[in-house]
Amino acid sequence: MAVWVLGGRLGLRGSLGAGRLLCPRFQSRGPPGVEDGDRPQPSSKTPKIPKIYTKTGDKGFASTFTGERRPKDDQVFEALGTTDELSSAIGFAMEFIAEKGHPFAEELEKIQCSLQDVGSALATPRSSAREAHLRHTTFETGPILELERWIDKYSSQLPPLTAFILP
Repeated sequence: MAVWVLGGRLGLRGSLGAGRLLCPRFQSRGPPGVEDGDRPQPSSKTPKIPKIYTKTGDKGFASTFTGERRPKDDQVFEALGTTDELSSAIGFAMEFIAEKGHPFAEELEKIQCSLQDVGSALATPRSSAREAHLRHTTFETGPILELERWIDKYSSQLPPLTAFILP
C-alpha cells in the first residue's frame, strides 16, 4: 500500500500535478549503489498506473498479505478499514492546516506513514505468516518513542481535564 499525493497535496483544494510518494519506505529500490538517475525510466507514452482490482472475483473473501483467504467481514479487514479511515481523516486535517503553517503538519505526515506500517502488520496474520512475512512487518521502537514524545508535548499544552470527554 502506498499513498500518492498529487501536486504536493490532494484534497478539497488540492491541485493536479507531478505525483510524489508520501512515505519513502514504499519507494521501489533498485540494486545497491544504483542512483535514481541511472535506473531505466518508464516510457513517457504509457504511464505505469497500478491496478486497484485483483481479478479474483467477489465471493465474499479477500486475501491477506500471506495469501490466506478470509471472509471480508473478518476482524483483520475491519481493523485495516479502520486504520485506512484514520489515515484519511489525518489527510483531510492536513489539507486544512498545511496552508496555515501549523508546526505539527510534518508529524501528521509521519503518523500517516506509520499507519501504513500498521496496515502491513494487520494484513499479516501470525497464524499463517512465514518468517519472510514477519520480517516485512516488524516495528522499530524509534517511531513509537517519537509518537509518545509528541503526545507528551501536546498534552502538556492542554488545560487540565475536569470531565470525561466522549469520543
